[in-house]
Amino acid sequence: MTIEVVEFLQGLQNGFMDFFFNFVSFIGEKYFYIAVISYIYWIYDKRLGEIMGMSLAFSAVTNNIIKEAVGAERPYQKYPDRATNFRPGSSTGHSFPSGHVQNFTSIVFGAYYKVKKRWMFYTALTLSILMMLSRMYLGVHFLEDVVVSLILGITIGFAVNKLYVKFDKDIDKLYKIFVIILVVLSPLLFILKDNDFFTGMGLFYGFILAMIFERKYVNFSHDIPLIKKVTRYVIGVILLLVLQIGLGNVFSMIYGESISLENIFDFIRYFLVAFVAFGVYPYIFKKYNF
Repeated sequence: MTIEVVEFLQGLQNGFMDFFFNFVSFIGEKYFYIAVISYIYWIYDKRLGEIMGMSLAFSAVTNNIIKEAVGAERPYQKYPDRATNFRPGSSTGHSFPSGHVQNFTSIVFGAYYKVKKRWMFYTALTLSILMMLSRMYLGVHFLEDVVVSLILGITIGFAVNKLYVKFDKDIDKLYKIFVIILVVLSPLLFILKDNDFFTGMGLFYGFILAMIFERKYVNFSHDIPLIKKVTRYVIGVILLLVLQIGLGNVFSMIYGESISLENIFDFIRYFLVAFVAFGVYPYIFKKYNF
C-alpha cells in the first residue's frame, strides 16, 4: 500500500508545507471549480468551458463507481499509527482512486487537448503532480491511488475532447450520446450509496440538460465590453455560491441525519448549480444584456 511514501512526505511537515499542500488540495475542490469553469464558460471560451465541465462530471461519476467497487481504506484508516489525516473535510468515501487527482487532471488535460499549447501541457502536468503529492502529504491517499487517478484523468480529458472534435459539425448528436450515457448510469442511483456519486450524477444531469437548453434557447456570445464581462462574472459567481452554500444549509435542516435523504438533496443541489451555471444564468445575462 506504499505507506512508506506517505510517511516520508508527512515527515517533511512544517507550517509552510501544511499551508502549501492544503492550498493545492483546495484548487481541486468545488469552490475553485465554480470560479474557474464559470469564468471560462461565461467569459472566455464556451466550448472549452463545456469540455471542462463535462470532464469534471464524467470523472466524478466514474471515480465514485470505482471507489464503491474497490472499497479501499485510506492511509490514516488502514495505518492510524503511521499516517495522519490533515484535511478531514475533503477525505470522505473510499481511497482508490483519488477523486481530487482524477477530477482535477481530467479538467486541466481536457483544457490542454482543446488549446494544444506546450505551456498548457507542462502547466497541467505540474499542477497534477502537485495535486498527487498534496493528497499523499495530507494522509488521505496512497501512491497507487494518485497514480491511477492521474492516468484516468488524462484519459477522460482526452476522450471528452475527442468527442467534441468528432462531433464538431453535429454537436446535437454529441449531446444525444451524453444523454444515452446518463440513462445507462442512472440505475446506479438505486444501487450505490456513496454521497459523492450522487453529487457527481447531479452535476452530470445538470451539465447535459443545461447545454441542450443553452444551445436551443440561448446561444450567448462573449463579444461584449469588458465592464459587462466583469458584471456577468461577479454576479454569476455570487449566484452559484448562494445556491451551493445556501441550498446546502436549507437542505441539511430537512434531511437531518438521514443519509438517503442527504444523497437525494445533494443530487438536487448539484444539479441546480450545474443547470443554473450552464443554462439558466446564460439565459438571464443574454436577456438583460450583460
